[in-house]
Amino acid sequence: MKKLHLLLIAGAWNFTACQNAPKTTTATDSAQAAVNADGYYEASLAAASSPGRLIGLTLKTTNDAEMTTDYLNSTPEIVQMGNWSALDSGKYLITLVTVGSGNPQKDSLIFKQDGNDLRYIGDDYGSDGLTLIKKEKPAPTTKQLIIWVKNEAECDRGPGFGKTKCYDVVYGDKLLPDAKWDRLSEPIDSFTYEKGNIYKLKVNRIPRDPRIQDVGAYEYKLAEVISKEKAK
Repeated sequence: MKKLHLLLIAGAWNFTACQNAPKTTTATDSAQAAVNADGYYEASLAAASSPGRLIGLTLKTTNDAEMTTDYLNSTPEIVQMGNWSALDSGKYLITLVTVGSGNPQKDSLIFKQDGNDLRYIGDDYGSDGLTLIKKEKPAPTTKQLIIWVKNEAECDRGPGFGKTKCYDVVYGDKLLPDAKWDRLSEPIDSFTYEKGNIYKLKVNRIPRDPRIQDVGAYEYKLAEVISKEKAK
């Protein structure tokens, strides 16, 4: 009987020790966190020179990442592409490059999971910080842009897609003397360019059906010719 009593005590002690053993983060835990993190996140912030900033972050199950910053004005969104990975303690490393900037330098951001949301760890977003709320990704909508046009050319869409009109453009309400001209590789429907002029246009950027986005995610339609001046 005494021997049986000792065995019962030992068994109870071992059970308690197992229950109280500290939990460690395993590769499985990190993988599960990574699965839970994928989705779309969004936040609205104030901005000094525009009506505001709408920031959207998409984390895909393939570990691809996309961040867009829309200043809610007449310019296109800033698009950053890259990848993401799960760290320990519910943190995520997101590495991004700005599309079309010509700058290969990567931005590295660290977020910490806060319930279903992501909270940025760092100083880049000022004293208010940045918390991205997880939600359903909204469908693309038409956006009205202000576009300055100074040149028209013919661009190749790529193998099998033929050629199209393209333009040297600047986006936004003001054209500064040192403005950097970008290339818009899409025609502007209903717009006729006359050589030697600089145009200020109001243009509707319309999302294309995802099934035909091999030729570009958007189409452009002229809404108004705001001004037309001789190029200097």
